[in-house]
Amino acid sequence: MNLSKKIKQKKENKRISNYSYIYLLTVIFILAILSITTVNAQEDMEKSIRIINPRPDFALSLRLDKGTGATYNPGERIRISFRSTKKAYVSIFGYDSFGNIKLLFPNQYQTNQLVEANKEYQIDGVIDSDSRPGMEYVQGFATTESVIISRELERIIERQLFPKMEEGILRFTLRLKGILTNLPAQRWVSSDTLHYQVVESRVGTGSLRLTSSPSGAEVYLNDRQAGRTPLNMDSIRTGDYLARVELPGYQTWTRTIQINSNQTTSVHANLVSMQRYGSIAIRSNEGNARIYLDDEYKGLTEKNRNVLLEQVREGFHDIRITLSGYHDWLRTIEVRPNQQIPLTVNLEKITRTGNLEINCDVDNAMIYLDGRYQRNTTINRGVIISNLQEGNYELRITKDGYYDYITTIKITADRANRININMQRVQREGSISVSCNESNAKIFINGTYMTTSSTLQAKVFDGLKEGVYEVTIIKDGYRTWLDEVWVYSGETTSVHANLVQIRN
Repeated sequence: MNLSKKIKQKKENKRISNYSYIYLLTVIFILAILSITTVNAQEDMEKSIRIINPRPDFALSLRLDKGTGATYNPGERIRISFRSTKKAYVSIFGYDSFGNIKLLFPNQYQTNQLVEANKEYQIDGVIDSDSRPGMEYVQGFATTESVIISRELERIIERQLFPKMEEGILRFTLRLKGILTNLPAQRWVSSDTLHYQVVESRVGTGSLRLTSSPSGAEVYLNDRQAGRTPLNMDSIRTGDYLARVELPGYQTWTRTIQINSNQTTSVHANLVSMQRYGSIAIRSNEGNARIYLDDEYKGLTEKNRNVLLEQVREGFHDIRITLSGYHDWLRTIEVRPNQQIPLTVNLEKITRTGNLEINCDVDNAMIYLDGRYQRNTTINRGVIISNLQEGNYELRITKDGYYDYITTIKITADRANRININMQRVQREGSISVSCNESNAKIFINGTYMTTSSTLQAKVFDGLKEGVYEVTIIKDGYRTWLDEVWVYSGETTSVHANLVQIRN
C-alpha cells in the first residue's frame, strides 16, 4: 500500500516536472521572440532615420557621455558632445521611444548653429522623468549653408528649450532627406546614429520648494511647466531635473537640481534684470560722416544707404552725426526691444559768406553773378557785393559797345575778394565798294595798295573798321583820282572813280 503510494507520487512529481520544463521552454521562446522583435524594431528605427552622404568632404562626430548603447534612468542627466572637421551649420535631432523628434541643437541657450572647425561642443540635458523605457536615438547633420533650420523653427526655439517636431518620423526624414540630397555631396555630412536605452527605475519621491526674487515667475522642470514661484511640489520622482525660471524683463535662470528620496530640496532663484536690445538704421544724404551713439564713435555713413547699428540697449540714446563743412545733426531717440528705428539724416552745409569788390574802367556796365543781375559799375570806384556764400561763381559784365567780360571767381569767407576789370570796345566793321571807268587802275586805301580795277565789276573791300578812309586810284596816262569816304559799321560805302586821260 505504501509502496503503491510512493510509485504514484513519483509519477505525479515527474509529470509536474515535465510541465515546468515545458513552461520554462515556452517562456524562453517568448522572450527570444520578443528579443528578436525588439532588435528588429531597433534596426528598423535606425534604418528609417538614417541619412548618409556616401562621399562627404568632411566629418561630424557625436559622442554620449556614457558611450553609445548605454542605459539611462528617467530624470538622469545626459551630455552629447560633437565636433565638425569643417566650419559648418550643425543640426542635431533626438528620437525617443514614443516616436517623437526633438531638436537638440541649436536650442534656446545655444542659438548659433554655426560651429568652428575641430572645436568640441556639448549639449546638456535630462532624460524626461516620464520617458517610456526603450531605445532612443541621436543623429546630427552639418551643412556649409543654413538650410535645415527655418525661420519658423528659430521662433519656436525662443520659446522651447528643445523644440518638438510636429511631423512624424517618416515625413520628417523624407523632408530632411529631400533638403540634403539636393545639395552637392561636398556641402553636407551626417553623423553616425547613436542609441541609448532608457530603463525603468524603481525610485522614491521627494519634495521641491522653489522661490524667486522677484516672485511670480514661471517654473519649468525638464521643459515642462510646473507652476509659479513660490512653488511647492511634493511626490516628485527622485533624480536630476533641469529647472528653468522665467519672468518678463529678466534673464532666464537655469540650474540642474537633484530630488532625493524622502527629502525636500529648497532652491532660490535670484533673477537678474534682462537688458533687451534693438537696432538703429541710419540713412544719410552724405557719405563719410562720423556716427556717434551716446558720444561713442560707431562708424561712417554711406550716402543714401542704410548703416545699421545693432545690439543697442533699450532706452533713450543720443545720436550725433558730424561732417566737416556741415552742421552737426543731433537727435535723442528711444530704442525699443527687438525693433529697428529708422533715421533719415539730412546734413546741411555750413553757410559761410564773403564780399566781392569790382573795379571797372567803364561806367554803368551791368554786373551778373551766375546769370543773376547784381548792380552797375561805377567808374573809378569799387562796387561791393556782400553776403556771397563761399564757393565759385561765374562773373559777367556787359555794356553796349563793349565785349562781354566773363570769368570764374572764387569767394572765400572772411577774406577780401577783389577783381580789376578792363572792358574792351567792340570794333565795328563795314566795307568799301570801288568801281572805275578804266580797268587795270591801281586801287589804294589809306596809301596801301589793294588790287586793280575792272570795268566789268566793282571791287569790294571788307573788314574795315568804322571811320574815314582815303581812296586813291592811279593809272599811267590818267590823272590820279583821290577821295575821302566814311565807313559805317555794317554798311558798304560805294565809290565810283572816273579817270581822266592826260592829253599832250
